Amino acid sequence: MNNNRPTSPAGIESLRFLTPEKVRSVAEQFGTPVFVYDELSFERQAKEALAFPNAFGLTVRYSMKAGATGAALRIFDRLGLHFDASSEWEAARALAVGISPRKILLTAQEISKNFPLLIDHGVQFVACSISQLEEYGKNFPGSEVSIRINPGEGSGFINRLTSGGPRSSFGIWHEVIDEAKALCRKYELTVNRIHQHIGSGHDPKEWLRISLKTLELSKRFGPISIINLGGGYRVKSLRTDPEVDYRQIGETLRQAFLEYERRTGYSPWLEIEPGTLLTANCGSLVTKVVDVVSTGKSGYSFLKINAGVTEVLRPGFYGSLHPLVSIPASGRLTDKVKKYLVSGHCCIAGDMLTVKPTDPEQVEAQLLAETRIGDYLVVERAGGYCSSMNMKNFNSFPEAPEVLLRKDGSFALIRKRQTIDQVTQNEIIPEDLDPACDAKRGRLGNVAR
Repeated sequence: MNNNRPTSPAGIESLRFLTPEKVRSVAEQFGTPVFVYDELSFERQAKEALAFPNAFGLTVRYSMKAGATGAALRIFDRLGLHFDASSEWEAARALAVGISPRKILLTAQEISKNFPLLIDHGVQFVACSISQLEEYGKNFPGSEVSIRINPGEGSGFINRLTSGGPRSSFGIWHEVIDEAKALCRKYELTVNRIHQHIGSGHDPKEWLRISLKTLELSKRFGPISIINLGGGYRVKSLRTDPEVDYRQIGETLRQAFLEYERRTGYSPWLEIEPGTLLTANCGSLVTKVVDVVSTGKSGYSFLKINAGVTEVLRPGFYGSLHPLVSIPASGRLTDKVKKYLVSGHCCIAGDMLTVKPTDPEQVEAQLLAETRIGDYLVVERAGGYCSSMNMKNFNSFPEAPEVLLRKDGSFALIRKRQTIDQVTQNEIIPEDLDPACDAKRGRLGNVAR
């Protein structure tokens, strides 16, 4: 992502868009841990997504669950992207930073009694279950609606990332489509969009095959204006990861849409919902090494950093690895390398960044530049599903700040570091447990004696 970045010793990862000087600079200005996002990388990824092959038109919706910081939403909005909200709260965040409600699609597992307010405001809605479809029909009879279908199978990086098939509650099961159609007749609803999302980190070939199946399923609702094929696209993060050619896959899909039109006369618009693809390699987490320990000749060398599951949950939760890059606190990069396990700062054994791929129960040391206490460790591929998906405030650690590396090379703070007062601001102590009450009780007790 940065052709001018310093080269690293063979066999280890390198920085994506930062330089050692910028790592030190951002740490000095904002402290550590700190998330850093690259504006140029955001723009490049958005433009690549907008160039995805299509037959009759394309809308790219940024999946907000990857990261909903306002500055990132504004960048994507200006570039012409639309948005997928996985909860009413995400939709509210987008509205709060000036995103047009007509650019927001609500696709949620949970809807509240207040969801009609968002629809009235202009937010679009996807019914993700039979009960959601009925609730929508009661509130908006005679209108258009979108329906998420579970096509009966899925694909993900691991099972817990697979959101299609009989183990998944997402979407209306493909065998009860007739029940969905009956509800549409009952409430005079017109289905304008069929939606699918089969999993995150899916097998690209499986995604294409199941997408074609969804295209065929859509015929059961008549002429559908929009086919939304979700997100979950793989990205190359580790240097050993294969490169996925989504242009080639997209071209195959485009031809399938053209053939679909020849057979049916329908020419549906295509929507995709990338999150990881747009953000993952556009963000870095800069941390500081706070300790270096060893468990002996038959054990491991450990680096302990001042971040962990409070910022990056994916390794311990999914067995998904992040590229790790050691940067000396001062001086030149060293050519000396060593294998380390990297553990986080939380008092829980599972706070580990160096796990075996797809198996967080096992550890696997990574080759890094030789590292000392006080050096920096940069966690790459931290732009998506890190800040937005973590064990926030575990051990009462405050939320890390976020910084945007602007196109002119300057840093802009886009989210402040949380304070301890903000961590506890919603707590309420009953009056009889208040320390002031204890003090008063003590004074009265002394008088009584």
